[in-house]
Parts: sequence; structure tokens; C-alpha cells
Amino acid sequence: MKQQNISFFNHPLFWIMFAFIGFTILPSKALDYGLFDSTSTEIWDSMGWSTFNLSWLWFLPLLLFPVLPKLIKNDIKLCSYIEITYIIGLFLFVFISAIITKTSLGYSIMILIVSLVALMTNAVANLKLMQGDKFVIASLISIILLIFFFIVYPTISIFIPMFFENGQFVPEQVVTIIQQPYIVRVIGNSLAVSSTVGIISTFFGLAFALYTTRIAKRTAFISKIFSILPIVTPPFVVGLGVTLMLGRSGYVTNFLVEHLGFSSNWLYGFTGIVIAHTLALTPMSFMILEGALKSIHPSVEEAAYTLRSNRYQAFSYIIFPLLKPALANSFLVVVIQSLADFSTPLVLGGSFDVIATQIYFYIAGSQLDYASASTLGTILLAFSLAIFVIQYLWIGNRSYVTVSGKSYRGEVQDLPNGLKTLIIFMLSFWVLFNLVLYGSIFYGSFTVNWGVDYSLTLKNYQLLFGQGFSDGAWPSLIQTVIFAASAAPITALFGLLIAYITVRREFKGKKTLEFLTLLCFAVPGTVAGVSYII
Repeated sequence: MKQQNISFFNHPLFWIMFAFIGFTILPSKALDYGLFDSTSTEIWDSMGWSTFNLSWLWFLPLLLFPVLPKLIKNDIKLCSYIEITYIIGLFLFVFISAIITKTSLGYSIMILIVSLVALMTNAVANLKLMQGDKFVIASLISIILLIFFFIVYPTISIFIPMFFENGQFVPEQVVTIIQQPYIVRVIGNSLAVSSTVGIISTFFGLAFALYTTRIAKRTAFISKIFSILPIVTPPFVVGLGVTLMLGRSGYVTNFLVEHLGFSSNWLYGFTGIVIAHTLALTPMSFMILEGALKSIHPSVEEAAYTLRSNRYQAFSYIIFPLLKPALANSFLVVVIQSLADFSTPLVLGGSFDVIATQIYFYIAGSQLDYASASTLGTILLAFSLAIFVIQYLWIGNRSYVTVSGKSYRGEVQDLPNGLKTLIIFMLSFWVLFNLVLYGSIFYGSFTVNWGVDYSLTLKNYQLLFGQGFSDGAWPSLIQTVIFAASAAPITALFGLLIAYITVRREFKGKKTLEFLTLLCFAVPGTVAGVSYII
């Protein structure tokens, strides 16, 4: 009985019925307010069978699928190739026709895609590809579709508005936009910020990595806690803490204004963004460099000392060269993240505009300008992809491996005294600054009016959480938790599938799939948002 059920699921008729059931009970066109918040009239109009429309042409070709094996009875391989070609053609027809007619895809189309994936899985399995493992085949097809829909196609679509104005092809407008002095300044601002943050974060990350691996005996946990703490904190919260400390009403700013003659607006702009980004991105650099330092065999240093090198020479000519790929990797990763960040420049940027915030203002501002937003998004994407390609092709293919003839691990050698003192001072400053930063956020939630009245009160929490679940902070908090809880298992599942497919299986195009998967890390969130809107 169980075997019969399994064979029924493998039969094309099951998936054809599954697709038509979806066509019958689910909308074929997207609903503006979702399935549960739309009116009955809106749901009726979105059903594919309510009128004769394009969606009929998407589902009816499935009826020809059971006929294909009967036309070619004796050649299973040829039949499988025809089925695969037929499915790919139907998929492309659905996708291209929806784009041309500007038809939004509803829930029943998701069911159709699932059915097509299942039918293609059976056809590919009949060819004995991937050893005929249907789980692996279905996973690979699903991964390819996800990469296409959520990475490749959105990335390509961002180029389209650059060359069109009011529906007309105007390629010269790209040059006009790029030549604007304001656009040039915004691009320069972004590169200046990201490069500065990359250098500073890598410097701090190296210092903390050296402390945990070469200096600390019992206090390594302190460095690890305060080095990683900002990475679990959203950049927006880091920007808020910096504002409370160093903003116009910050106690540090008040001291600087009264005693050192600083301007009360000194934080907003290049300085504030660099400070906040350094706090948020140094942990990323620390984790990269700590792993690199732990992989360096201590026997290499011992060999240097036996050749009468001092500690400065051993660090400068042995340790530092071995860290070059990790340092470059750290710098490039931080630069990408700094370029892509949107929230921190929005809070601390002031009149200092960067690419990410300017894209947002072009879309959500008073003057809607998709062409300029698309152009800036393309420039931001080009910078990120260039850095990503350099990291992937250049650093990824260079080998900095230490070789020793014995398994003897050796003792980790001390750093030069001057370097140790500098690192301890930097770590102490970092720990103190973070304690004050997070303390300001916590204490500020209990104050009457930050910068004016520091009296303690619980009214802030009562205002946010004391008005029931439908008012105050509860709705946004609940929605945030729901979104995170929904995205986490889906992300973990597909991440596990991608890792399993790319590591444990061999197939043609494996490197391309791996590169496209990692490409989502290089595509800035702002660019992805713009492409989804477009």
C-alpha cells in the first residue's frame, strides 16, 4: 500500500491535479492587500477562472503532459528530454508573458511552479542524472529557481529604468545623471566612508584578534564579548547609542562644547557615520582575523627565533605576511557592508548624503525619480560586485599555508611589548566606550527627557507597552518577531540544502551555482529593495 502511494505521488497526473486544484481555489493574480485582508470582490476578480484570461493559457498546457509518453513509447530517454524541454518552455512562457502583459502572479502560480518542479524532477530522474536521487534533483531545481527569482532577475531588472523615461528608450539620460555634480559628490562620499571604515575596522579587528590569541590568558572572554557584541546589535541601535552619547543633546557633546569649543553638530555627517560603522563592523573583521591567527602554526615563529630574530622581526616578516589574505578579506567585507548600510547614514548622516540614503530619497521623497534611483543602485551594485569578484577570484585562489614536518604544535610566542601595550590600551578604550554606549541606551529608556531632564521614570515603558496589544509598541514588536520567526527556518532550510548540494554533490555548473549563491551577499540590501520595487 505504501509503495502504491509513493508511485502515485511520482505519477504526472497527481501533480497536474494538484496544479488545477490550486487554480480552482487560489487567486491567479496577486492581491494588493493579501488573501485575508481583501474583499470578496477583489478575490473573485483575481481568480483565474472568473474570466477567460492569460492564466488559462498557463494551466491548460499541463493537459498535454500525459500525452507525451504515449507519443514516444520505446525511448524513455528521448521522452524525458522532451518533457524537460516542454516544462522549461512552459515556465518561460508564464514568466515572459506575465512581464509583457504586466500581470502580477498570484498564489495559484506558486502551486503551478511546484507542480512543474515535481514533473521536471521525475523527468531528470529518468535520465539517471545525480544518480536518479529525486530529493537532490528537486533541491537543485528549487535552488536554481530561488536564485533566479530573488537574485539574478532583480539584479538585472534594476538596469531597466536607467534607459527609459516615460516609456521611451533614452540611453543618454544615464550619462546626464552621472555627470550631475551632486551625484558625483554622493558617490565620493560613499567611497570615502566605506574605505575609512574598512581601514579602521580592520585595524581594531586585528588588535582584538591578537589580544585573544596572543596576549590574553584568562581575560580572552572579555575581548570576545565586547568584540562580538555590536554584531548582534542592529546598526540602527548602534546609531541611536552614538546619538545619545555624542549627538546634540549628548553628555559627551555638552562637555566638548563647553570645554573644547566643539560645535554641537560635529557628529552628524562623515564623522558620525564612520564611528557608528566602525562599532558595528569591527566584530566582522575580528572574527575573520581571529580565525586566521589561530591557523598560523606557532612553530613558524619558533623557527624565526632560532634564527635570532627578535619579536618585532618575527611579527613583521612572519606573522603579518601570513595575515595578508585575511586582512584583505576583512577590508573588502567591511567595505561592502559599509557601502550597503542604510540605517546609520539615515540617522547620523545629516547633510552628508551617501548612495544608500539617496536612493531611498529618490523613491520615497517628494520627487519620485526611478531613473536616478536605478542609476545610483547600479553604481552601488557595481562597486559591491567588483569588490566581491576581487575577493572571490584573487584572495580565494591564493595560498598562504604554513608547512611543518612534524605534528608538534609549539608554544605561542609573546608579541613585542610596545605592541602589547597599544593593543591593551585599544581594547580598554573599546570596552569602556561600549559600556557607556549600551549603558546610555538602557539608561535613556528610563529618563524623562534625554539631554534636559535625566530624572528616572517608567512612563516611557507604560506609554509603549501599557496600552494593550493593539497600540503602542506591541504591534510593531509582534510583527518583527513574526517576520523573524518566519524567515529564520526558511533561510536555515535553504542554506542547509545549498550547502549540501554544493559540498557533497558533483555536477556541471557547480562553481557557477556557488558563485551565484554567494552573490546575494554582495548585492546591497538597498539595491535589492529598489529592484523589488521596480
